[in-house]
Amino acid sequence: MKLTVLIVDADPGNAVPLAQALQSSQQIGAILTAFSPDEALMHAKAADLVLLDPVMPGADGAALLRRMLEQGLQPGIIALSSFYSPELLRELDSLGTAYCMYKPVDIDSLTRRIVAWHNGSGTRLGHKRLALDQRISNLLLELGMTPISGFYDCRMALKWLSIHPDSRGRITKELYPYIAHCTHRTPRQVERHIRYAIEQTWLVGDPRVLERYFGYSVGLEHSRPSNGAFLRTLAEYIRGIAPTPPTGEAMRHG
Repeated sequence: MKLTVLIVDADPGNAVPLAQALQSSQQIGAILTAFSPDEALMHAKAADLVLLDPVMPGADGAALLRRMLEQGLQPGIIALSSFYSPELLRELDSLGTAYCMYKPVDIDSLTRRIVAWHNGSGTRLGHKRLALDQRISNLLLELGMTPISGFYDCRMALKWLSIHPDSRGRITKELYPYIAHCTHRTPRQVERHIRYAIEQTWLVGDPRVLERYFGYSVGLEHSRPSNGAFLRTLAEYIRGIAPTPPTGEAMRHG
């Protein structure tokens, strides 16, 4: 089956020539173009593979991918950009980007990547999320947190924080409302459930395990960390053990 490919680039001067260059590919049946996130979301419903410039003026490519996931869309993603920060690479990798290539793109190299993805060696958007869920669950259980209601709020919070490195000031304003929206509750209820789960963990968890992650003595005589401190500490650990971003030859030449 031939692929429907969506090219997302804010500059038509990049997207249109790329679409023309790929028209002769035997793997591609249709090529769509989008020049804004909203246009990309509209066309992504029909796309098997998205060629995305994640560094767009006034837009966040990683945020666009998260919006696709929220709508249940899981196409393959190949990133095409002239610049990648370490933070962007981590986000793209955690979201399931198959390949990251540098502009100007060598068409032969890109075509080989498309063929490889089509033949099953590539990944789809969101494919790492189940593995991340399991990793976070294992971590919380290791700390001694039991699967009470706050457990699942903590797990959702850590997933959100693992792909939002700059979380300062965003937990109250963005994270709690996000979880509340997903679970049909209020931000205050979310905050209270997370606080209760942390309090219980601080009471019953193994002090040696807690000290390994938080770096200070724990127990009844020591106050628990705030929700934000608890979540940020674990999110930093999760990001630290996440698979490393693509490097070397694959990053230089796709």
